[in-house]
Amino acid sequence: MESKVTRYSAAAVVALVMAVVLLNPFGTSGKGNVALADVQEKVRQIDTMILRGQTIFTLAAAPNISFEFDVVTYLSKENGYTEKGYLNETLVYQITLNRPHNQTLIVLPVWKKCLMFPCTDEQIKVMEKLTPHGLTDLFQQADYEHTGRSRIDGVEVDCFEMRDVTSFGEFLPKFLFDVQKGTFKVWVGVKELLPIRMEGDIFLGKSLGTVFTEGILHEVCVLEEYDIELDDSLFDCSLPDGYSQLTLSDILSFIPAKPK
Repeated sequence: MESKVTRYSAAAVVALVMAVVLLNPFGTSGKGNVALADVQEKVRQIDTMILRGQTIFTLAAAPNISFEFDVVTYLSKENGYTEKGYLNETLVYQITLNRPHNQTLIVLPVWKKCLMFPCTDEQIKVMEKLTPHGLTDLFQQADYEHTGRSRIDGVEVDCFEMRDVTSFGEFLPKFLFDVQKGTFKVWVGVKELLPIRMEGDIFLGKSLGTVFTEGILHEVCVLEEYDIELDDSLFDCSLPDGYSQLTLSDILSFIPAKPK
């Protein structure tokens, strides 16, 4: 991990699948209090969002080894989803799900590699959950506990905590993400009726998304802006110039253990 390029490349492999938002930022849910039904309705009305946060993946067998990304996510009800992950201010990965054209594009700038493929029906279902409308539906999938009221950056918020996150694994194949246990919190603006901050810790078993290692995923995300105009180019799935196709051998070369 001493080489900067090696460190970026290994991180990109981890991000290749894991970064497709294992924990979509509004997935914490349940029944009751601050009228979460009103929150659902408010989010359903939003056409675009920009989310900003950090994703940290720590190896369970080597807690001193972790990959930390600064993440910016763009959500559009019309155009789809784009996530950009940065490591030390270097763009390590970009994942775009283009809704109108049912296309997925994964770009790894450090390698000058990319992968583009049409979305399957199952991938489309996952993509639907990452839109402003689909995110609210995940409020229905788990019980939560109201843990108190506080202020974040001057905004009065109610905090809700979900201690059983296995419902996140219900819409993702286990071979892709093995969600075993964890907690997730969401702080909702009392007046705004919108999630202000989201934070979770999830233990993941060996799967493709974790490059066949066990680890802990820590997610922090804040809602930066919403209902603003987003450039269509953010969701463009055209193959970038100068990039070659990502192959299975590229991925396997960085897997530390043999997959079974």
